[in-house]
Amino acid sequence: MNIKDRLSYTNRIISLLGKGEAVVLTGHRRAGKSCILECLADKLKGSGNVMYLDMENPDNRDVDTDEKLNIWIKEHASDNNRNIVLIDEVQEIRDFEKTLRYWVKQSGFDVVVTGSNAKMLSSDVASAFSGRYMQVHVFSLDYGEFLDFNGITSSAEALAMYLKWGGLPFLSNIPADDTRTRNNYLDNIYNTIFVKDIINRIPVRNPVFVDNLARFIAENCGKLFSANSIAKFMKNSTSSVSSNTVDNYTDALCATYLIDRVHRYDIRGKRIFEQQDKFYFEDIGLRNYLCLSKSNIDIEKVLENAVYLRLRKDGFEVFVGQINGKEIDFVALRGDEKVYVQVSLNVSNPDTYEREFGNLRQIRDNYPKYVITMDPMATLVNDNGIKVLLADNFLLHGI
Repeated sequence: MNIKDRLSYTNRIISLLGKGEAVVLTGHRRAGKSCILECLADKLKGSGNVMYLDMENPDNRDVDTDEKLNIWIKEHASDNNRNIVLIDEVQEIRDFEKTLRYWVKQSGFDVVVTGSNAKMLSSDVASAFSGRYMQVHVFSLDYGEFLDFNGITSSAEALAMYLKWGGLPFLSNIPADDTRTRNNYLDNIYNTIFVKDIINRIPVRNPVFVDNLARFIAENCGKLFSANSIAKFMKNSTSSVSSNTVDNYTDALCATYLIDRVHRYDIRGKRIFEQQDKFYFEDIGLRNYLCLSKSNIDIEKVLENAVYLRLRKDGFEVFVGQINGKEIDFVALRGDEKVYVQVSLNVSNPDTYEREFGNLRQIRDNYPKYVITMDPMATLVNDNGIKVLLADNFLLHGI
């Protein structure tokens, strides 16, 4: 199977090498981290002694502690060359950071690792690395990568396919009309995340509730919730749990990078609210899979999720905006940049138009404001400098 080089990632990683810090690739399972690491190994062959350790390879099962990792590095290191240590799924090695902390500090050593569980980047591990790491978060394929992997050009049909199946790279090897195999693959990925990254790593007394919670969030992604409101709803529909338990289980789902928690941002007060968040999936195909039992997967929410992912991929920190009791879908910050974004399938209905454009008009500063839509007629609108972007163009090129 040919592996496509996702240049936006490999080029960025190469630019971070040689700075005396480990580079850590994070992201949910099967987002493409391993393939990126393989492409990186291939590109770096002429740059030094590349040491590649795949922890999903049964032959490496014995390298399961920091002491054994240290021995492995010593055995494979070169005394006369630059050493580049690449480790896939490093969280499978107990206390890996104790050994890597040492080797990162050694002259002529670069370390790049991947991991699927956010627990590996907890404050304890950050302290163990003494701050000597840089994180590169790997997302599922964006729309442009999706087109490339599937060998197609942008069209209404291609966009619909992307919004239905998401961006797990391996899906490009399964025929688009083989719905059964595609759903089986998504099922396997979800169950791997659920069992291996949650149940086996985090004390969970009620795994059925966690599964129901994931499906509840999928069906309601993009809606504001507090732990207390989720606990009340789940109590009425399944079983009784406390809001603290909901918070802990939601954190566990976020820790696998299955979902992201997005906080609310007070646009006037420029502060972050601590209650009521939104949740979005890091792969919309997995989100849709968890909604299979529902007749309506709410395409507008799927589009909103896709816009969120594009903003994140482009390096923005994303919040849900609040101003004068109105909601702005996204406030996106990147360095000194700030943009405001509304997402709507179409704006032909007067009430919808006023909600999307009117909410943006409430904001009195001069930062760019956008409405992203699938309604081509909306591009004719000229309303107080608010820019209209068609969804396919935004998902391809960003802002």
